[in-house]
Amino acid sequence: MPSHGEELELDTAVRDWVFIPLTLCILLMKLLTQYANMIMHAPSNKPSTKDLKEIREQQLVIRSQRLRAVGRIIPDNGFKMRKDFLAAKDTGVFHQKAVSKSMQESMATDPTVMVDMMKKNLSGIVPQLAMGMVVNFFFSGFVLGKVPFALSPRFKLMLQRGIDLASLDVSYFTSLSYYILLLFGLRGVFMLVFRDETVDETEMMRRQMNPMGANPMAFDAEAEFKKERVALAALDHEWEVETAEEKAVQTLKQLSGR
Repeated sequence: MPSHGEELELDTAVRDWVFIPLTLCILLMKLLTQYANMIMHAPSNKPSTKDLKEIREQQLVIRSQRLRAVGRIIPDNGFKMRKDFLAAKDTGVFHQKAVSKSMQESMATDPTVMVDMMKKNLSGIVPQLAMGMVVNFFFSGFVLGKVPFALSPRFKLMLQRGIDLASLDVSYFTSLSYYILLLFGLRGVFMLVFRDETVDETEMMRRQMNPMGANPMAFDAEAEFKKERVALAALDHEWEVETAEEKAVQTLKQLSGR
């Protein structure tokens, strides 16, 4: 084994029987994982009634937030009609029973939520574990190449997994390290090549319309309805157009007095 500073001559058979097959195995694993996700999470062609109600509740919250933000440009009678529709006692939509629940409540009341989460986790973890066992059994112990720059000894554990040689230069990387670096370092490239086709149109609508963020399960309609009822009750409306003329005259006087 050469000492530090000496070049290690790599056999071309390692490239043909380890480097290329290992790369193809990783790509094949990602492709099989994509098809497994498509089979296990086949989207429904038509959204259910519950999904439509959840989207409607999210839209009502957004509508209330917009009313509080720009309600001053609406006349008093128009603002009152909208406010009564949303938060009027006993008749407002925010006093009705909500359908959407938080993640904890959904998991407690609907067992399918937990099952779907387990399917997603298993479809992502199991192929990686199986591929790791295959790589460790068939491709472990090979030096594949060398990075074109110098590295500190701290990178030795990351680049030379499966080989414990103190005399080997840190710049060389092994097959097991190559598998880990390719799997996690090129995750962004894999997301572009292997697109996730398991998100249906209803899920996309939730993500676009959800005021709580990108995670639709974080939306708790009961809590949001209560918060909007309190906010609308404390809101004092003043129509800006009604006093726009007076404000314009005052502005002109201030400008002329300068």
